[in-house]
Amino acid sequence: MPVRHFLTDDQLDAILGGLADATALPVDLADQVAAAARETSGMGYAMAIAAAAQGDKAFLGALPSDRASRFRALRPRLRMMLAALGGGITYQCDHADEIRPLYLFCDPPSLVCTQPRCITEAGRNARKVGFRWDNQCDGCGRPAQTVFPSLATLGPLTISGHVCKPCADEMGKTAVRVSAS
Repeated sequence: MPVRHFLTDDQLDAILGGLADATALPVDLADQVAAAARETSGMGYAMAIAAAAQGDKAFLGALPSDRASRFRALRPRLRMMLAALGGGITYQCDHADEIRPLYLFCDPPSLVCTQPRCITEAGRNARKVGFRWDNQCDGCGRPAQTVFPSLATLGPLTISGHVCKPCADEMGKTAVRVSAS
């Protein structure tokens, strides 16, 4: 079974600090990424409202403007993404290399666009290959008897996984609660 690696906060901060902002991209590329991120954000809000209407907790959050708070909010998302990608993608749809909203499922790692048939194929793949890291947090890698579903966005990418209580609490601290009312 492949091993996932979970970066430390210092390693994640080094990555985040080295990323260029959107102004460093060519204008046409920056516009496409921004449009895909807006579409992803809208889908996330609709899912959060649907979850809240059913009595579930739903969190959304705009990134804080100050660097320390922004990094704190981004670390869990980036850590989940890098661990899933590093664990070896088991299924990727043909559209995953396009600039568009994408889903990254952490276990088994799958990268698909939002077309229903592609999401369905990711589900078939999961049933075929099985879960690799049952009872292991997708946010930190620690063993956990109880894990909580997690859905977080990182630009045009929606990351779906299961996290332990400490990771769920940390992600909740940097997000805004959404209610159905």
